Amino acid sequence: MKKVVTPHGSPALELGAVAFTGVAHVVFQGLDAKGFFIVLASICWLTYVGCRVWQRPDHWRGWGFRTDNLKVALVWPTIVFMIAMVGMFLIAFSYGRDLWSAHIPVLLLVYPIWGVLQQFLVQALGVSNMVQLFPRVSSWGIVLIGACLFSVVHYPHGWLMCATGLLACVFIPSYLQHRNLWVLGVYHGWLGTFFYLWVLNQDPWVAAFG
Repeated sequence: MKKVVTPHGSPALELGAVAFTGVAHVVFQGLDAKGFFIVLASICWLTYVGCRVWQRPDHWRGWGFRTDNLKVALVWPTIVFMIAMVGMFLIAFSYGRDLWSAHIPVLLLVYPIWGVLQQFLVQALGVSNMVQLFPRVSSWGIVLIGACLFSVVHYPHGWLMCATGLLACVFIPSYLQHRNLWVLGVYHGWLGTFFYLWVLNQDPWVAAFG
């Protein structure tokens, strides 16, 4: 697994901002204001991305917003996506849960946007900056730390913490190898949509926005 070097301003500040966002996620979930957090975090981070890209357009591709390697970047995430979908479907079917809701078509379009933003924070600003700040830590050490942190920010939902931690164990190595956020973000959004519905037995739109 090769380590990736992505464009950054101040690794420590960016990593700190990502950590603050993670803490805010836990706090807003506790306040039943997840939808508000999603909107607020999206506005703040999209503004940051826009400013950085305006200053240095090459940052866009360097972070992982690229399409030139989609074919190779799709392989392992697609395999994991298919296995996870089958597993979640079997769980839903065995418990007699709803397999579809009226919000699913919208979520399959909108949730990947939030998924791409989350992967940007985890991978481009989280993992990549940890690589810069802690060069003595092995790639697999970075994977373990990143997976644990991504799991913790979904506290206190146990099943969600387990799922996101496992997902990060696959997606972080994929990013370190191929540096493609589109693939990871889209699959993140689709898996999240059906995980809420099939495993947690919740409509993800209602869970976020009521």
